[in-house]
Amino acid sequence: MKYLFTDRFRGFSSGNYDSLNLALHVGDNPKHVRLNKELLAEKMDVKNLVFMNQIHGDCIEIITAKNRAKSMECDGMITNLKDTALCVMVADCMPLLFYDSLQKVIAVAHAGRNGVYLKIANKIIEIMMSNFNCHVKNIKVFIGPSIKSCCYEVKNDVTKGFENYLHVKGGKIYLDIVQKCIDDLKDIGIYGCNIDISPICTCCDENYFSYRRSGVTGRFCGAIKL
Repeated sequence: MKYLFTDRFRGFSSGNYDSLNLALHVGDNPKHVRLNKELLAEKMDVKNLVFMNQIHGDCIEIITAKNRAKSMECDGMITNLKDTALCVMVADCMPLLFYDSLQKVIAVAHAGRNGVYLKIANKIIEIMMSNFNCHVKNIKVFIGPSIKSCCYEVKNDVTKGFENYLHVKGGKIYLDIVQKCIDDLKDIGIYGCNIDISPICTCCDENYFSYRRSGVTGRFCGAIKL
């Protein structure tokens, strides 16, 4: 297994997308995005990169040799194919990567506020168990760089379901979706050393794209392959 989280640098894009933007939908030059994806494929040493049309939901697709050439509308993917890297694009949301070392299964999930509310991480694990005979004790979860509670300011109208994950500073409300995701993973049986958490806040760290910080910007990604 090999995985990585990209940063903003050493790509072909310019301006607001400087420089390793991997998203076509944000207004970047498609040629530059294609070249950036070729760089990613080279880094991952694979022929097939599989991306999603992410919709901030909980739809999950199982990737096969027949459908991996498509870009499907979903926020999670699972596969046991080799020479295939699953990719999740973010610019503040959590990029989640999953790996079962015994059954040789990988998965990715795009987990923003709504995805966490819908428990997409737990749903990925449930499908890994039901469709691939995985067990929670063998599943490792990697939580990549994402916006942290220091920067994720929200309004009262989006706090339902997150009441235990709110912090008030200077009269403003901040949300800790990372801790909510971790607690949900623990609820399904994934603990301690099986959860790897990046300490990086994308809004604070300008090495990463951040929609909250910049508005018009690129997307970095998490990628994993067998």
